[in-house]
Parts: sequence; structure tokens; C-alpha cells
Amino acid sequence: MLNEAWGSQHRGSGEPPSAVDAALLHYVAAADQPALVVSRPRTGALEVPRVRWASSAAADLFGVDADNLVDLAVTRLLRPGSAVEQLSRERRTRYAVEAVTSGGTTRPTEVVAWPVPDRDGARGGEHFWVLTVVLPRDERSQAALRAAEERFATLAQSSPVPTIVSDLGARLSRVNDAFAELVGLPAEDLCGTAWLTHVVDDERAGVVEAVAAVLAGERVVVDTRLRNAAGQVRWVTIRLAPSRTPGYGAGFIGTVEDVTDRLAREHRLAYQAQHDLLTGLPNRLALLERLADLVGDGTTSGPAGPAGPGEGVGVLMVDLDDFKTVNDGLGPEAGDAVLVEIARRLARTVRSGDMVARPGGDEFVLVCGDLTDLDAVEATARRVLDAVLAPVEVNGLRLRLVASIGVVLLSGLRCSAEEVVRDAGIAVHEAKAAGGGRWTLLDEDVRTRARRALRLVADLREALARGGVEVHYQPVVRPGRPARLRSVEALCRWTHPELGPVRPDVFIELAERANLVPALDAHVLAVACRDLASWRAAHAAGRLAASPEHVAVNVSAVSLAAEGFAAGVRRTVAAAGLELRDVCLEVTETALASDLRACRQVLEELRADGARVAIDDFGTGYSSLAYLKDLPVDHLKVDRSFVRDLRSAGAGVAGGPARAVAAAVVSLARTLGLGVVAEGVETPEQDEVVTDLGCEAVQGYLYSRPLTPEALVDLLRAGGELAPRPALPTPREVPA
Repeated sequence: MLNEAWGSQHRGSGEPPSAVDAALLHYVAAADQPALVVSRPRTGALEVPRVRWASSAAADLFGVDADNLVDLAVTRLLRPGSAVEQLSRERRTRYAVEAVTSGGTTRPTEVVAWPVPDRDGARGGEHFWVLTVVLPRDERSQAALRAAEERFATLAQSSPVPTIVSDLGARLSRVNDAFAELVGLPAEDLCGTAWLTHVVDDERAGVVEAVAAVLAGERVVVDTRLRNAAGQVRWVTIRLAPSRTPGYGAGFIGTVEDVTDRLAREHRLAYQAQHDLLTGLPNRLALLERLADLVGDGTTSGPAGPAGPGEGVGVLMVDLDDFKTVNDGLGPEAGDAVLVEIARRLARTVRSGDMVARPGGDEFVLVCGDLTDLDAVEATARRVLDAVLAPVEVNGLRLRLVASIGVVLLSGLRCSAEEVVRDAGIAVHEAKAAGGGRWTLLDEDVRTRARRALRLVADLREALARGGVEVHYQPVVRPGRPARLRSVEALCRWTHPELGPVRPDVFIELAERANLVPALDAHVLAVACRDLASWRAAHAAGRLAASPEHVAVNVSAVSLAAEGFAAGVRRTVAAAGLELRDVCLEVTETALASDLRACRQVLEELRADGARVAIDDFGTGYSSLAYLKDLPVDHLKVDRSFVRDLRSAGAGVAGGPARAVAAAVVSLARTLGLGVVAEGVETPEQDEVVTDLGCEAVQGYLYSRPLTPEALVDLLRAGGELAPRPALPTPREVPA
């Protein structure tokens, strides 16, 4: 219709509208205000203008469809009629009129008349104007407000966030569909104050206080619970902002967030952070928090006093003896079932206020009150031991477990929670060392020994890091007069900077407890290879008269089982410029028995590349004959216990028990094509017997104690000859 109005002006011209025409007509089409395009003939100036086009806003103003407004006289819509005389084709005109609706009512308005520019007055038969009807300011404001409210209502209603609106006080005037869905009722049932009845009873007063605060002008966030129509309780967070409606008073706009699922996840994560997932018991973190409350932060010295928080409280660490056999023999699922059953039993042995925790593995910790004397401690410990000792049925088997218990009393104790757990572990170790299946109360002597051991472990670790662990060498000789050096065995020695020399059996046990044995083995191998390469080079240069055929290095079961052990040996040997045949790996029967298949695979791999393999302390292990024929072995080292007893087998006796055993070992080795080395030869008599039995090499104090590298160089410089010499019996050497 708008195009037709313009086209009637330029009928027959065949030209497009001017830029002014186009801009004006675009404004009319896009404006929100009521607009009309009117015209009247050029002849008959007194003829009333008629409507040629009307906007939708004009249709709303007059209450008549836009199509029905066309051809109506302008005087039918705008009064007084004299206003028509204001139309001028020369300029823009603004004047006051009354708009007449279809119902006959009038509304005071203003009209802005725009003449449509005409480039040629003779062209066309009509004059055109654009009339824009302007509503009064207050009415425009009300209309804008209503439009804004409608837009807000549409936005809130379609929002997935539950929304509530109050025009006055706590009474809701509107709620959206999301809130109605949350509560499970139609929106009309939630207006007024009915929504408050869905707040759970004991929290309704808090919500009312929050509403009072927002009506006073504050922004409020309140967490509460709503009960929906189905009776389900949901946790929600309500955020309220103040809102004032003219003509009503103070109200609010609020959003309601359902946080039930989020809180459930948070609670679940918090539970998992403080509980062992297998048994449901408190874990190490929860245990440490409980102990921290009882003993303080450990920074205060002196007794806690008679009313201290740890008064009468004891900590019992329960460690299952040989639990590894359950996991290895029946599988981890059976092991887990045993742990769950033990956890259930321990929980029944304590009072309701006590704690049973599982910090990890097969360890449990009980924090028990009312342990005011040794009788109470013993009664509790016995109760726990009996609970563990009762048979456990797993996979149709009845297992009988044994536990060791370490007890620490907190009365008067000022230390950290970690130190309490550590001390309980020390007491457990003492109980196990005493045979297991018992309880031990930590006293000052035990604590002192343990702390000394901890210090030694730390010092040993530091010594390994800086190369402070020395390697000495004990010669292995061919019997004869004189005997000649064949090879050497590398033995680690440690001199503490303050305590002096530490016995090998002492620091090696510490290394085993601190998992330092692989590092110790690697250190000894590296030093031994480096020294052998040095001796070889000196011998080739003529500076030494002799050099060992190879160097023997003891290898623990832990090292053999470590991933990459074989590759590490190759790298170390190659770095020293040696070949694998220059090294002999000595493994005890006990180490082989711990994991025969893995040990055999590693040893076969290295032996295939040239390394020598020996079984050390042969005859004292788990089974000397059952697997010997299948192992990649070059020679046996007869244990010194057999050699020692040979002292009572000579002197005219054709054959005693000890000689018979030694003879059987040598015969077995010969049958299997293995070489034999006799260890611990300390007397000429022993040397004579083992030589007579056919041992091709001997090792012991009769020929030499372990030598420092410097002393061994002196021996090699002299040609490597050793004469037998009397030696006093000494404690057994413990190799690395």
C-alpha cells in the first residue's frame, strides 16, 4: 500500500523515487509511532484529504485494521477539521488534534505533517503528506513501561532459571514455569504467600527474615530447603534483589537455584576424601585430623596436664602379619574381602566414641579413650588380637590371621599427628621383630632406638648420594703353595662421620627397610667396574704384576625384580669399558626363591650376553636341588656354615657328617658341570679338606680379610700371591 501511495504520485514517470522520498518512506515504515500517508487532489483545494496508507501502530491507535483505514477522510480520524488546513506542501507542520477511535472515544495527540517532496509540481494529480501521530509524554511513558514489563515477563517466563516476583511484601505476583515445575504446582497456586508453605518448617523463619531484609533495600542470598508437591525435599539457593513498583510499594525479584544434586556431589567427594573406599573407615587424612585435635600442633613443649585433650587416649596400630601371602595366594579380591571383614570386627571392638581408621594397605589404626592404665591397654590389645585371630572364610577356605599391634599413649604427649602415627609404626615394628602376634607399648628406649635408626637411614641416603659408601674387596684364590688371586668379591663398607664404622649387617638392614638396596647394589656395581677397569689398564701398562679375572657383585632380590635391571647392568659395565664376562652376579638362594621365574629370566638374559652367575650361600636356602638344574648358573659358593664344621671332621677321621655334606655339595656341582667356591675358610685344616674335596677356589680370612682398594693394588703389584695365615674367628661378613 505504501508503494502504491508513492506510485500514485509518480504515475507514468518511470523514474525511481528521489533520495528524500526513499528516506521519508523508510522512516514511515520503520517507526514505532502511528503514521498515515494522506493525499488530496491538486484541483479542488477544499476537498478533504484521505488516507492512502496506515501503519500497524496507527491501526492500534484508532482501533481499525490498517486496510480499513484506507480511503477514510482524515477528518473522520483527527479533530477539529480545521487541522486539515494546517497541511502545507512547503514545510513540516506540528499541531494539536484529538484522535478519534472506532468506539468514538478521543485521545489528545499531536500530529507532525511532512509534505512529500515533489520535484515537478505538474507531475501527478495529488499532493501527499506523511502524518505522524505523537502521543502525550505521560502516555508514552506508560506505554514504554508496559512494553518493558511485557518484555521482562516474556524473558522470565521462558527462562530455565526459577524466578519469583513480588510487587508488595512477601506476596508473589508472578512466578515463571521453571519455579512452578520445581515446586510441582501450577503458577497460580504459588502466588500470594502460598510459596512460603513449601519451605520446610524449621527454616521458614530464616526465609521470612531474608524477605524482610530485601524489603529494607538489601540484596540477600539464603540457602534453604523446599518441599515440593510430591513431598521431596530439595536444597535451594534463593537470591533476592529489592524492587519498588509505583503505586504498590517495596517488593523483590528473586531467582531460585536447585543445588540438591551439586550438594550431593560435594558431600560425596568430601566423604571420599576422608574415607577408605574399600572398608568405609576413615582414611589417613581423617585420622590425622582426629589426632591433631587430641595432641595439638606439636609446637608446645611440656606435659599436657591432667585435663589435656589426649588424657586417657591410646593409639593402636594393627598390622596384619604375612597378609601378602593372602593376596599372592588367593588374589586381590580375596584380600579385599579379608580387609573388609577385619574392618568390621575392629569396629565392633571399640566404643561408639572411638575411631577405627584404615590409613592404607593392611594397616588399621584405633584411637581409643579410657586407656588410663596398662591393664586397660592390655585388655583392649587382647580384644583386638582375638578379633583378628578368629577364622575368616574366603572362597571356601578358613583363614586364621595374626596381627601385631603397636601402642602409643597420648597422655602428656606433645607432638604432631604425623609423629604419633610414626611412633605407632615403630611400636608395630618392635612387635613384629619379637615374633609377631603380640602387642608392644612404645617406651622411651624403643623411641630412641627408632630415631637413631631413622637418623642412620637419612645419613646412609646422603652417603649414597655423595659417594660416601666405600667398596672393599675380598680375594678369591686358587689353592696352592702359594695361593694365587683368581678374582675378588666387592663388599660395601660405610664409615659414619660421627659414629665411625657401621657394621654391614646393621646398615644393610636399614637399607632394606628404607628401600635403598637397589641404589646400594647399583653403587657397588659401578665402583667395582670402575676399579676393575683401572686395574686392567695398570696391568696392561706393566704397573701391576697381576689383575683379577673378574669381579663378583652381590645382587638382591629387590634389584633383580626392578624394571630395567638388566639394561642398567649393561650400561654400567659398558661405561667402565668392560664386557659382561668381566662381572659375576652373586645371588642368594633366598633371593631366587622370592620370585624364581622373574629372577631366572633376568639372569638368563644377562648370562646369554656373557655375564657370570653364582649362587651365594648355597645349601642354606629354600630348596637347593629342586630348581638348581634349571637355573643359568656358572658356579656355587658353599656356605661357610658347612666349612666351619669341617674343623671337627679331620684328624684321622675318615669322614664325618660335615665332610659328607660338603662332599655331596661338591659332587652335585660336578655332576651339573658347575664350579665350586668354598666360603669362610679360616684354618689350614678347612683349607686342606675343601681342596681335597675338589673345590677349585676358596675365600676366607685364612688368606685375606676384605681389602681396601689401595691394599688390593699393593697385592696386585706383588703378583697376587697369598700365603695362608692364621686368622681369628670373626663375625660373618655381610655382603652388599
